[in-house]
Amino acid sequence: MKKKTFITVAVIMVIMLFMTSCGDKKTTEDSSLKNIKKAGVLKVGMCPEYPPFESINNSGAIEGFDADLAEAIGKEMGVKVELVNTPWEGLISGLSSGDFDVIMSGMSPEEAKESGGKVNISNSYFNLDEVILTTNKDIKSKKDLAGKIVGSHAGSASENAVKSLEEQKIKIKKSATYNRHSEALADMLNGNIDAMVVEKSWAKEKAKTNSKLIIVDDPVQTIKIAAVFPKGNDSLTKEFNKALKTIKENGTYNKIYNKWFAAE
Repeated sequence: MKKKTFITVAVIMVIMLFMTSCGDKKTTEDSSLKNIKKAGVLKVGMCPEYPPFESINNSGAIEGFDADLAEAIGKEMGVKVELVNTPWEGLISGLSSGDFDVIMSGMSPEEAKESGGKVNISNSYFNLDEVILTTNKDIKSKKDLAGKIVGSHAGSASENAVKSLEEQKIKIKKSATYNRHSEALADMLNGNIDAMVVEKSWAKEKAKTNSKLIIVDDPVQTIKIAAVFPKGNDSLTKEFNKALKTIKENGTYNKIYNKWFAAE
């Protein structure tokens, strides 16, 4: 009898433990999408210093490819979109502290992960060439960067591209890093560095207004741009990917692309 009673109690305890674990699983279930739907707003962090992806227009509002894409994805998800102006170096910390729900700011998965943030990454929504911008007519390919001082934005895909030169057996004299692309450009125009590596779209914008600038048609590296979410926001990431797929299939993505990159 005692043996039977012990077995019965043990079975009951196992059942209760199972039910408790199921309950815990339910309470910790990802609610990121549910929270966005309830709020009716998707907050998107952007650093509006990189046209045509994002910049500030004459009215003081953020505009650009990322801005329009975010609006289209929000519409597909059934929520409004709020663009949050954030310095580049504060994007990951702002995401972690809940200042916004997602980053869409020309950011690569490598940049997001190397910044120390624990994140979810969406499917890629843009392939971006990192190119050479220079005033030196003797630099005609990335191989010509050998022995040169090359500038880039610290902590960005551009700096990663410069680092990749070593893997490509191209030994530069020095890698010079700056807080902004514009700082590297100013230093180059002052003759302190030989060239800089930067996103092709940014290079094209600057070359429009300065005839001294030369864009070398030999990409140093091509990176995949994606949206960045807090780690564990799986339902929101999945819904974002679903919306992205839909606007690519229905032609909305191409319309936005052609609006901002038609000249390329």
